[in-house]
Amino acid sequence: MKTYLSSKEIQAMQDAAGYLRDRIIIAFYAETGCRVSELLGVTVEQIDFKGKAVLIPHLKRGIHKTCPKCGRRGGRSTYFCSRCGADMSKVEAEGIEQRSRLINLSDKLLAAIREYIKSNNLKPTDRLINLSRQQVYYIVRDLAEKAGLKGRMILNPETGKNHYVHPHNFRDALAVDWLKEEGDADGMKALQQQLGHRSFETTARYNKLNPETTRDLSEKIRKKRFG
Repeated sequence: MKTYLSSKEIQAMQDAAGYLRDRIIIAFYAETGCRVSELLGVTVEQIDFKGKAVLIPHLKRGIHKTCPKCGRRGGRSTYFCSRCGADMSKVEAEGIEQRSRLINLSDKLLAAIREYIKSNNLKPTDRLINLSRQQVYYIVRDLAEKAGLKGRMILNPETGKNHYVHPHNFRDALAVDWLKEEGDADGMKALQQQLGHRSFETTARYNKLNPETTRDLSEKIRKKRFG
């Protein structure tokens, strides 16, 4: 069962796109590994054609909880107050954290973006892709089907359920291919920055999407131990 998209499958989706906008959507997600909402928040002025990069803003809501009894602050996943022991499992997280990161873009993608901006007369403050999340989901799923990727074919190892191809799969694919090439500590740290993860543990979860690596390593160790 598939847990991520291959580079050939992603290229097939780009080739199936009949509109420049849709090709840009697929290429952007594939190259950057950004979240669905992050692309939809990118404006024209955040693209640095000279530096060959894009500034990805990341606005995260609900970053901390406040104890209703003693007022001590905890993380968004805090269940009990570390000071008074009060139950905080039902306390709503609040607060906003705004971060941003620069991600490199290929010459090919930048050329397509430049053409798209010119043909649509986009202003610096305009959103590059002026669509809703639902519209992007539909485009990705439609192109996946045109590329022969039909049905609930992607397995989520966390839930054990299969789902249709959606934008987050490009993020998964980038992470898996990245870790295949650069799976050491430096590579993991670079991937963490690329994907905008605050926690290193979140980045490490992508190892679960590549069962082949675990299988091969397991077989290697088994042979070494028992012959």
